[in-house]
Amino acid sequence: MPHIHLEYSDNIENLETKPILLALNKALVEGVYVGSANDVKSRAICQHDYVIGFGDASQAYVHAKVSLLTGRSVELQQEISQLLLTTLEQHLPKQSQMSLQICVEILEMQKATYSKKII
Repeated sequence: MPHIHLEYSDNIENLETKPILLALNKALVEGVYVGSANDVKSRAICQHDYVIGFGDASQAYVHAKVSLLTGRSVELQQEISQLLLTTLEQHLPKQSQMSLQICVEILEMQKATYSKKII
């Protein structure tokens, strides 16, 4: 825990997701937001069917959904959100032909209904 779902539009130039996912994981571990590196699970999902505005092809996006167990303060959630936004900005390739929107969304998962088992 946490889980990071990195969704992105398929029109981003020169995007390599694995190094970005590793950077996000590393930021959380180095910031001491998780107990162990193995607690962080991240994945990237390329979106082929999307519309930004009215279909402007010069727009692209990266949207990180970060699922955390309940119990963290709003201030801590904001801190994590800003850390990951900065990390994304530092690791995403510069775009020559388009504007890139970067977003981070913090979602809370209820402890009472979250189940996990390591086998």
